[in-house]
Amino acid sequence: MSDSPSTIRVAIIGGGLAGAAVLRGLIRYPHIVVDMYDSRPTFRDEGPGLAFTTKTQAVLAAIDPELEHCLDRAGAVLTTPEMRIASGPYAGREIEIIGLGENCQKNVGRQAFLTEMLNGVPPRMMHPGARITSVTDLSSGEGLSLTFADGSQKKYDLVVGADGTHGFTRQLVFGADQALVRPYSTGFWGLSLKVPLLRAQSAMGTQYLDPSNPRQVSYIGDGIAMVHDFLDDGKEVQIVVYGKMDEIEEEDELSGPSWAKLFTPDEFQGMFANVPLPICRGMADLIQSVYTVQVAAICQLEHEQVPTYVDKNICLIGDSAHSMLPFQGASVSIAIEEALILSTLLGRLPSKAAIPAALQAYDQVCRPRAEQAARSSAESGLLVTGRAPSVGLNADLIQQQMLHKFEFLLDFNINELQAAADMIMDRLLQTETAWQ
Repeated sequence: MSDSPSTIRVAIIGGGLAGAAVLRGLIRYPHIVVDMYDSRPTFRDEGPGLAFTTKTQAVLAAIDPELEHCLDRAGAVLTTPEMRIASGPYAGREIEIIGLGENCQKNVGRQAFLTEMLNGVPPRMMHPGARITSVTDLSSGEGLSLTFADGSQKKYDLVVGADGTHGFTRQLVFGADQALVRPYSTGFWGLSLKVPLLRAQSAMGTQYLDPSNPRQVSYIGDGIAMVHDFLDDGKEVQIVVYGKMDEIEEEDELSGPSWAKLFTPDEFQGMFANVPLPICRGMADLIQSVYTVQVAAICQLEHEQVPTYVDKNICLIGDSAHSMLPFQGASVSIAIEEALILSTLLGRLPSKAAIPAALQAYDQVCRPRAEQAARSSAESGLLVTGRAPSVGLNADLIQQQMLHKFEFLLDFNINELQAAADMIMDRLLQTETAWQ
């Protein structure tokens, strides 16, 4: 590792999509030395596939033009999203959403995309299987010292926390305040399944599973929401089911919120009793063909909103900063935006002393947008599971609520956000200079 005074040393903790996006954004700057660490033996990003809108694809290209090609190599499928009612008197009715038109997004598997993102990155920058036991603030402005399980240590000027909802880097910013560090249960759960196209068509029919006209279709049910789309160049169909528990289970203060929600086959099948659409019942049958003894769903957790995502030389990004519900696909889109803004700010740093100004600019621009996304995603979760108060499964009211729901994610100008961050950083640096 270079010890040149002009070199800025960055450690990314967490090897998922958010961390990889920051890594790809930083390696183009010659004055930045960057390493990415993950305690797992391989870099992984688990969960349902992702949907990248044309706007998010443009942000990826701004981070690194090669990332758009990574999408294609990972088997991304250009799809048209739509939403329909699955239960009640309006079953089958389509819900219009402004901004979600024909062929407006690419769907891709998380792990396949992460693998392509990291292909070509110099191996010396990537450190899987590296468990960090402590991060210590060094005196006299010497940065941070990372201590690893094998007893080794390395010094950095900046740590980027990208280790997800259950990671430890939130503690570096918020200390022992468990209300801010530990996620809480939202009452939502979700599970996903990938099956070969022919098997999906056999169970669900072919009307919405035509690989020559790929669509991502979401269904609003009575306490559940269902989604199907294409992955792996159209060779696989992904099925995702979400649900909303009527009562949130009480959390154990020591162990924290439950990670999983288990259902018997009869309990799971009963959730589809009021769903007349054959394609939705086919999705349930496919899931139960895999989960024959118990249906295991993942509890959807969130963090409390926090007053900042940064400390003087530590910042949080993605789910480490703002875990949010998945119902608008906003989490990864916001994380990609944050990766671009953060990496560009760090690329403009005139010195190590300017790191706090860059992080403050990142926080002031990115945090309000992430907070809006988290609120909107929570509202959407209630709508798509038929649990929104005074709305339920009334298609007219759902239409009214959902029509403009995605506009803030789709109608934004990343260049304006970046310019705002640059201006804040420059102003903070000018103020510091004036006081010196």
